[in-house]
Amino acid sequence: MILDDKRLLLACIGGTVVTYNAFRILRAFLDSQRSEWIPIGTVKHLWMYPVKSCKRKEVFSLHCGPLGVSFSDYRDREFLVINGTSGKFLTARAHPKMILIESEISDGVLTVSTPDGRSVRVVLSEVIARKDVKRGILHAKLEADGLDCGDEVSELVSSFLEESDTRIIYYRPDLFNGRPCKTEQEWWNNPVPKRTDTVMYVDLAPYMITTEGSLKALNEQLERPVASLNFRGNIVVDQCAAWDEDKWAEIRIGDAHLECFKPCTRCVLTTVDPETGVKDPDMQPLKKLREFRLAPEGKLREAHGQSPIFGVNAGLLKPGYIHVGQTVYAKYKPSVF
Repeated sequence: MILDDKRLLLACIGGTVVTYNAFRILRAFLDSQRSEWIPIGTVKHLWMYPVKSCKRKEVFSLHCGPLGVSFSDYRDREFLVINGTSGKFLTARAHPKMILIESEISDGVLTVSTPDGRSVRVVLSEVIARKDVKRGILHAKLEADGLDCGDEVSELVSSFLEESDTRIIYYRPDLFNGRPCKTEQEWWNNPVPKRTDTVMYVDLAPYMITTEGSLKALNEQLERPVASLNFRGNIVVDQCAAWDEDKWAEIRIGDAHLECFKPCTRCVLTTVDPETGVKDPDMQPLKKLREFRLAPEGKLREAHGQSPIFGVNAGLLKPGYIHVGQTVYAKYKPSVF
């Protein structure tokens, strides 16, 4: 009787081991299938915005680094317009004409130009030497310091925007920065990667990516189509399915490897025409997006509220150069969001 019980126990243990190993092998196989790099499209546009909320700079190639994209002397959102008294940052959400202010950076000189033909040159080595530190206050009242770029360029921007006491500050890595991008589990239903990224003057993440497929799906519902420029991303991917970015866990372009961690929520800035600096009177495309691109009910809706989703935020896993026309590869999450 005792011998039979031992045999039964050993059989049960053996069956459990076999079942566990089979499950482990099956799960490893499914995980390997999910983690396969899938070619999903190509790079159509590469954009950066040297001065936050101002005109974009389109380039053929970019370097992807920890702080975001860069090209030659250009770095994304490296300059910020603030109110000189309060420190609060100015944005094209409230000042749509900002989107028309151009910036060029060459040989250490920042040139800021307005559509009325005026321009001012700022020698950045002189800005660094003056060490005139000012504090900017961005979203959620988070603060970051920068070096004041001087009176002449501030007067130009103040005059063009018809706002008194505006200043432009210049990000420097050795100054106080109280706004790291730290991920939160509420951003997705899938596990959100645990990471903290240092950022310059971006809204949240070092990278923002959109797709032409999603733009086309949105435009099919609008009376007046909008452009990818309305969404002010760094990387625009073409030839992938609409809303494919909702499912991305990671993407790879050339040597660069990015980790996606949050759907990009949208605000009134999407309603500003990037070519004219005029807000759409019907609040499009934001109004339409709110009809079908709010986060799903539950913790995601609580986290993202009434801000609709278009695009995805990401951080760096491996640096590298990317260029227009390259194939984009993606690894997918188990489910959407």
